[in-house]
Amino acid sequence: MAKKTASPESAYGTKLKFSGVRSNHPVKSRYMACALAMIFGIIGANQFYLRNFVRGFLKILFTVVFVVLDVLLEPPFILIPVVLSVITGFIYLLQNDETFAKNNHVRVI
Repeated sequence: MAKKTASPESAYGTKLKFSGVRSNHPVKSRYMACALAMIFGIIGANQFYLRNFVRGFLKILFTVVFVVLDVLLEPPFILIPVVLSVITGFIYLLQNDETFAKNNHVRVI
């Protein structure tokens, strides 16, 4: 009796889109990352979703610094992190799946 061997796709549950090779990178959605960047990007939610915890904490620190500057000085400094978050969301939206996967070290569903 011959043993059946499982294919990499069945062992990992998803067929890999680009290389067909197994990977330890997490499977993430580009559109979810885009939505999180545009809605909650000011607190780094998209970075935490993509498992970039250091970038997420730096984004929170960046926002806190600009909130303090906004309180101490008159110009609306809080608009800087908001605009950067929306720009990040559009960058995620305009990238193709392969570029997004390579830049963020994830597999795309």
